Amino acid sequence: MALEVTTKILVIGGTGYMGKFIVEASVKAGYSTFALVRDSTLSNPQKSSIIQNFNKLDVNIVL
Repeated sequence: MALEVTTKILVIGGTGYMGKFIVEASVKAGYSTFALVRDSTLSNPQKSSIIQNFNKLDVNIVL
């Protein structure tokens, strides 16, 4: 019986300029992906579309 290894990726600054692309690439590569974001990001209208996209991609948001 072989154990299945699941790789988990944590992206710090997931809603930042580069972070959002890294999060999307990680999900597309099949990794369980976590995005670390600031509390204030959730109430930022400019970042809300990024968070909504992460939710659609099944990204785990970490505050």
